[in-house]
Amino acid sequence: MSKDFKDKVVVITGASSGIGECTAILFAQHGANVVLCGRDEQKLSSALQKCQEKSGGNVDKHVVVQGDITDSRVRRRIIQQTMDKFGHLDVLVSNAGIMTENISLEDATEEAFDLTISTNVKAGFFLIQEAIPHLEKSQGSCRLYDVTKTYALGLAPKGIRVIAINPTAVSFTRFERYYCNEEESRVSYLKYASQQPLYRRNITPEEQAQTILFLASPAASFITGQCVNVDGGCSLAGPQVEY
Repeated sequence: MSKDFKDKVVVITGASSGIGECTAILFAQHGANVVLCGRDEQKLSSALQKCQEKSGGNVDKHVVVQGDITDSRVRRRIIQQTMDKFGHLDVLVSNAGIMTENISLEDATEEAFDLTISTNVKAGFFLIQEAIPHLEKSQGSCRLYDVTKTYALGLAPKGIRVIAINPTAVSFTRFERYYCNEEESRVSYLKYASQQPLYRRNITPEEQAQTILFLASPAASFITGQCVNVDGGCSLAGPQVEY
């Protein structure tokens, strides 16, 4: 699959850790030019270095855009810097998202709700809007958590594919920080992992990145509008898998 991404340009939000970082590194390893976006400048710098190493030490193939994706100015800057540097855009991985504290419905606040919607839904929606003219030229693809089917139908005439990926719980620091901060939560988390139908464990960021790579490749050229479950059969098990 390496040749499929040679000289392709891939923008990845939330690229400073977890799934986003692993996806950026994997695309770099397969020859792509990668634009890494995120809020943490230090972590972005570390992810950038890993991308450069995987691409044979080429420092010109990958760049970072630091900022909060909920800011419309940052979203415009992501696309503008991508075009200034590489001149085109082939793949947009709208991966950035946040996890709020594991609190009850009664204790939820408007501030937490607004932040979650703004980050996990609104920002990705309008980032794709910024990218549409450039993705249309390249007949590219994008990944979006929500409104996948609507966007897929609207953008199909432009040759743009839209796919969402639904992983099970991912084994990385951010998830554990929010859901394993107390012993009771940690026991529940480990129980959930042990009940996964396939392999009896949670998915790794690297496994998730492999799925994104495939769906962005020409091998998946006729797939659009799908919400792909990459969950080891968790969605099939229903209430048998408890958390």
